Amino acid sequence: MLINVGAEFGNNLETSEIAVELIDILNKIDGDDFILDFKEVFYITMNFAQAYYNAKNESPKKISEINIGDEISVVMGAADEACNP
Repeated sequence: MLINVGAEFGNNLETSEIAVELIDILNKIDGDDFILDFKEVFYITMNFAQAYYNAKNESPKKISEINIGDEISVVMGAADEACNP
């Protein structure tokens, strides 16, 4: 299932609560595979990114990401490394 993150959660993802809410919603939806489309997301914080990867790692769902911009990719990459050494 494809989820447009920007349309559903906004273009600026700043808090860990948003990340946890996103994964909680996915955990409640039937289905095991989700693709999160970040094409409309222009800004994320490290707090969001770390909470996202922590919640993603605890989720039983298979979650992947597409269309991550360069600036967001840097933050997401650093958070992924921090959460998955």
